[in-house]
Amino acid sequence: MTQLTSEARATLRNAGFTSSQWARLHGYSGATDWRGDVCGCTDDRCIGHHHDATDACGCLPALIEDHRRQQRASAAGREVWAAHVHATETGTEEDRATAGELASSWITEYHPNAISHSLTESPKGITCRNHWNETTWLIFDAERGQVSTEAMS
Repeated sequence: MTQLTSEARATLRNAGFTSSQWARLHGYSGATDWRGDVCGCTDDRCIGHHHDATDACGCLPALIEDHRRQQRASAAGREVWAAHVHATETGTEEDRATAGELASSWITEYHPNAISHSLTESPKGITCRNHWNETTWLIFDAERGQVSTEAMS
């Protein structure tokens, strides 16, 4: 197992994470099971591949920010889904419009490459299609209350 450097541990600590929390976020049982690189990057080849051993790792701050963005997207997605559920229950045009506006704003911010989105295509959550392929993606899993990237078709 790889042990994080003191610099990586300090970066994580300043971002509000322990080494164990960071490892668990990436599928490990804890810090003692960490198999990423010593700089905190999830790629075990980071030093020598992404940066030289004498240079600071830019991956860890970017990975932390990506995690924060996913948290923000999940929180906003829960608001969108709650508005959709409310609109479904009330059936009013005003509530449907509000849910649709929230969904459009959420898509614009978190999935700018989507060419279409839907609150009703799947009971599992919010879906979208992008301009790269003909796949429908589940991008918010309502049951788990978090963002997702699950191919639907």
